[in-house]
Amino acid sequence: MSEYPDLDASIADIQNKAARVKADLAAIRGTGTAANGTITAVVDSAGHLRALTLPANTTRLGNQLSRLILEATAAAEKDARHKSTQAMRPLTSDHRVENGLRTIRETFDPRQTRQHDRPMTEEEIQAADDAYFERMNRGGWTQ
Repeated sequence: MSEYPDLDASIADIQNKAARVKADLAAIRGTGTAANGTITAVVDSAGHLRALTLPANTTRLGNQLSRLILEATAAAEKDARHKSTQAMRPLTSDHRVENGLRTIRETFDPRQTRQHDRPMTEEEIQAADDAYFERMNRGGWTQ
């Protein structure tokens, strides 16, 4: 124990939160579907494809198959991102961690800091996700 018991308690608390968040992130699976649910993609919290279910008669989908797989995968990634954001809240909402992250951002890239540094609202996160997927859908996923 150091001569600063509050510091020791804070460090232990943050370590416990980090361990819980790590376990929660490892368990996350995002799911997305396409073609009225006949195509299902599952990704982990990092967005890596873990499962893909296709209908037995994929030939009927023809040239649309690759687009539908990408659609299902994109929806699964969006779901995993949302779940990951929620899982990270115990750390990202902790003022001790938030202040540390802000300092790191400012130190390594002061241009990336926001003037009104605050967590994004759920609506802002959703709007950013929607804008990203709209850009990708317009510009193509395989470029």
